[in-house]
Amino acid sequence: MSNSKILRGQQPVSASAIAALRSDSETPRALTKDEILQTIKDFGQATRRAIQAGFDGVELHGANTYLMQQFFSPHSNRRTDDWGGDIDKRMRFGLAVIAEAQRIISQYAQRPFILGYRISPEELETPGIRFDDTLKFIDVLKDQPIDYLHISLGHVWQTSLNDHSATTPLNEQIKARLQGKLPMIVVGAIKTPDEAEKVADSFDLVALGHESIAEPNWVEKVEHHDETSIRYAISPDDLDELGIQPPFYSFLLGMGGPTSVPLTTATNKPA
Repeated sequence: MSNSKILRGQQPVSASAIAALRSDSETPRALTKDEILQTIKDFGQATRRAIQAGFDGVELHGANTYLMQQFFSPHSNRRTDDWGGDIDKRMRFGLAVIAEAQRIISQYAQRPFILGYRISPEELETPGIRFDDTLKFIDVLKDQPIDYLHISLGHVWQTSLNDHSATTPLNEQIKARLQGKLPMIVVGAIKTPDEAEKVADSFDLVALGHESIAEPNWVEKVEHHDETSIRYAISPDDLDELGIQPPFYSFLLGMGGPTSVPLTTATNKPA
């Protein structure tokens, strides 16, 4: 998803040399087998640094088209070696990263250290990840040495993007598939305390994404029964206070995030 300009002249890398189906996407270079093994070790070293820096845990980002999802996806992974092909081989990279991170935790953590894994249940690309693929992956993930599974969706009650006849929310199907073996974090269009409470009645943990950017003190305000002061939109005049740079504000605006109006119509501040 990156490009050589951002990477200072280096070509992006992926599981295979397949460009993303997005405008102006560059064709990445397929990682070599040695580079794959090194990248797995790099995830482990990032985990070590988090432990030594005093964090409570790390979440492995196997969602939102990042590298671990690229290896699982039949669209971005067209390899014919041990790291691609059938679904079992496409699972291999993510499982190897889990194993390496857990090895590092066992070696370096002096207190309990959380290891989570995040997934996106579907892709729109053809070929691409379909929900049946994800359920097979969950059957394997629920027996891995991780502490929770985080499901990344645009809306917490979302149904299938590909099977329009399906009426059961994806998160409910995933919860049933997990069989209580792992706690489950859900996210997506949860803004108000009432919405969060409703979701918490059905799932183990509730995450706030866009809303925590607009209101960093969301949790504290709920704890102090100060819900009426929660901010649900970001004005261009809030950027300095929130530590948000104009390019990120524009990105949120394009994603339908908690922004109010475009910078060009709302402020004279330089972008």
